[in-house]
Amino acid sequence: MASGAYPELSRSECWATAAAELLANLGFTLINGDRPASPGGANLLVALRDRPTLRHFDPEIVFHWTLVEGRGRVVQIDRTTPVRPEARFAWGRVRIVDRLGEMNQWIAFGGIVRVADVDPSTRLVGFNSPAPILRWAGHSQGLDRLTAAVGAFFGRLMVPIDFEPGAEERVGRSDPLVLYAAFLQDALERRVPEAAEQIGDAETATWIRFEARRLYAAAPRIWEAAGQLRREIGLSRG
Repeated sequence: MASGAYPELSRSECWATAAAELLANLGFTLINGDRPASPGGANLLVALRDRPTLRHFDPEIVFHWTLVEGRGRVVQIDRTTPVRPEARFAWGRVRIVDRLGEMNQWIAFGGIVRVADVDPSTRLVGFNSPAPILRWAGHSQGLDRLTAAVGAFFGRLMVPIDFEPGAEERVGRSDPLVLYAAFLQDALERRVPEAAEQIGDAETATWIRFEARRLYAAAPRIWEAAGQLRREIGLSRG
C-alpha cells in the first residue's frame, strides 16, 4: 500500500493527472487506505486500458455499490459505460475483474468515485474517501488487518437493513465518516482492541484506539452523529 501526501487526488479538477502518473505501470494502486487522515484521504485508483499490459494486474471491469431510491445497487464501470465525472459510492465492497475472471477486492465506507478518459486507450477510475479503504484479498494483494473487523461490522449492519423499514436508506445516506465513527464505537463497545491484544495483535488495537481518539477530538459532531445512527438502527448497546 502506497503512502504519502496526495491532496490532489481529492480534487475533481486535477485528480486524473495525478492518478495517471501513479498508474503509469500499474493496473491499480491503493493510496493511504488505512491512513484516511492523510492529505487527500484514502484513494483506490484503477486503470482500464484497451489492451492488457501484462506488467501488472490488468482490470477490465470495476464494480461498486451505490444508493438508488433508498436501496443498494451494484454499479459496473468498464471502457464502454458513459463517463460519470463524479458520483457517490456507497459502503461495502469494491471489486475489479480482469479478462481471465481474476479479481481483487476492497471494503470501504463510501465516498466519491470519479471516472476520466485520459487518452484514447486509458480510462481511470478513482475512489476517494475520508474513511479507510481496506484490502479484501484477491489475485495480487493481501488482506488488511482491519478488514475482518470492518467486514463483521458491515455484516451487523445488514440485520437492521433486512428487517427495519428505512434502515437501508438511513445507512446508505450517512456520511462515510459517520459510518466509520460508528464502526470505531462498535469496536470499542465490543472490546475489539482488548481481544486483539490477547492474540498478540497490538497493531490492530493501537490503530482502533488512535483513530477513535482522533475522530472524537477532531470531529465531535461526526462522533455524536455516529452514536445517533447506531441507536436508530439498534446497533448500540447503550
